[in-house]
Amino acid sequence: MSHAHDAHGEIDSLADLRDASRERLLTEIGMLRQQNGTAELAAAKREVLASRDAVYGMSAELGELRARLKSEVQHARQEVMQASTWRVGARVLRPIRFAKRLLRKK
Repeated sequence: MSHAHDAHGEIDSLADLRDASRERLLTEIGMLRQQNGTAELAAAKREVLASRDAVYGMSAELGELRARLKSEVQHARQEVMQASTWRVGARVLRPIRFAKRLLRKK
C-alpha cells in the first residue's frame, strides 16, 4: 500500500510541476505583453511629442515669414513713394491743386 501511495505522490508532484510550469509561462507571457504594451505606448508618446515639436517649429517659421513679408511690403511701399515717377507725378499735380484752391476761394 505504501508503494501505491508513493506512485500516487509522484503523479501528484508531476501534475503540480506541470501546473507550476504553466503558471510561470502564463505569468511570463503576461509580463511580456505588458512590456510590449508599455513600449508601444512610449513609442506613441515619442511620436506625439515629435509631431508637436514639428508643429511648434512650423508655427514659428510661419510667424517669421509673415513678419518678413510685412516688412518687405512696407519697404516696397516706401520705395514707390520715394521713386522719381512719384515725385514727378506730385509736381505735375501741384499746379492743378493750386488752381483748384484759387477757384474755391472765389
